[in-house]
Amino acid sequence: MIYLLLIFLLGVMTPIQTAANSRLRQSVVSPLVASLVSFSVGTIYLAMATAIQCGSFFIGAETFGNLPWWAWLGGVCGLYGLTVNIVIFPKLGSVQTALMPMLGQIGMGMLIDHFGWFRSAVHSFTGLRVVALAMILAGVCMVVMRKGEKGGNGNLLHWQLIGISGGAVFAMQPPMNSLLAAELSSAVFAALISFLSATVVLYAIVLMRKSDRIHLPQVFATDRPWWSWLGGIIGGTFVMGFAFFASKVGIGLLLVTSICGLLTCSLVIDKYGLLGTSRKPIGAMQYIGLLCVMAGIAVLRLN
Repeated sequence: MIYLLLIFLLGVMTPIQTAANSRLRQSVVSPLVASLVSFSVGTIYLAMATAIQCGSFFIGAETFGNLPWWAWLGGVCGLYGLTVNIVIFPKLGSVQTALMPMLGQIGMGMLIDHFGWFRSAVHSFTGLRVVALAMILAGVCMVVMRKGEKGGNGNLLHWQLIGISGGAVFAMQPPMNSLLAAELSSAVFAALISFLSATVVLYAIVLMRKSDRIHLPQVFATDRPWWSWLGGIIGGTFVMGFAFFASKVGIGLLLVTSICGLLTCSLVIDKYGLLGTSRKPIGAMQYIGLLCVMAGIAVLRLN
């Protein structure tokens, strides 16, 4: 239960990270440049933490021999999930951009648990887990879908599938990083490798795109609040925590518990207009949906 509480708190941090990155994007204009800055800050933060914990950045040849090639792709998976959100938002709107990746995360998380993919511990499907999954999915839909909010229109099935794929690929990151953390004996070092690989890929993309490259000088503008730099630090802590907890509670339970924290914090931010956002009314359906998610997590924990 202590692990679940800490995972819930990691989920609570996610909307705060989003707010910080959104404020950063206002200054640098380009969403890719904002992501690059966030990942770069996170990489520096994790490098300092790794130096303190491990004392060096050396990786022995035996480590490369013991790990499958896909164990090094956690950062790329996280970057794909982030990019998908940027791409589908103009097509699907805020509601479906939040919902589709969540569905992908939950679904892929349960499949990873059931089949033991990525060398994860097996948590087979049972009737009780199916009931819990239905409760969680229903609850997520109730929290996210609000009357009057933009949700996309027309035949957008392919964009919806891309959104689901983004969440599904993101769900592969925790077991990959967890395996890497076990081999390196450090969740911090594993998170650093994940962030560094994503940063390198992002930097290459930004340099190749003139429309993004011209905004790089705006990174060090002084007209933004100090907390806009915190997105990378929060993201680094999130990835580090997921690498540690993935083997402790299972991928499915890890993802849905963090999503519960995300939804809870999002409702609080909307209700009180925190972090520079405008207030949004929270109805009974959102509260009931959150209770459904929590009840589903409780059923998963008891199964």
